Amino acid sequence: MTAEDLLNTLEDLKEEEFKQFKWYLQQQDILEGYQSIKESKLEKADRPDTVDVMVKTFHLHGALKVTKKVLEKINRNDLVQSLPDTRSGPEESVDVTDVGETSENRGTPSSQSKGKLLYSLVRMEALSDKVRF
Repeated sequence: MTAEDLLNTLEDLKEEEFKQFKWYLQQQDILEGYQSIKESKLEKADRPDTVDVMVKTFHLHGALKVTKKVLEKINRNDLVQSLPDTRSGPEESVDVTDVGETSENRGTPSSQSKGKLLYSLVRMEALSDKVRF
């Protein structure tokens, strides 16, 4: 799952649906466990800007969860089904034990494993920036 996947999903929305999507991002009660996004950050945002704001606000996994929730609210369940499954927590735990394995066991890392490893490394770097000894 990448920010580009979210962008592709938002590009499938009609203009009125996209307007509703951004409205829901501003509503506190719809985002269950996630903060709302201020109107000023979204009022002039196009689709790529909206994805950037969502990823900065919710991180990638959270942006996916919020996107699914909002798509359900605007009755675009077809797009919800095209996105990968999410787990129940606000942050997905990353298991990098399968790095190097593919479904066909050819010894080269799958793109999903590469993504998990990259996500893990980025999270570790972000945490190390917060905790300096």
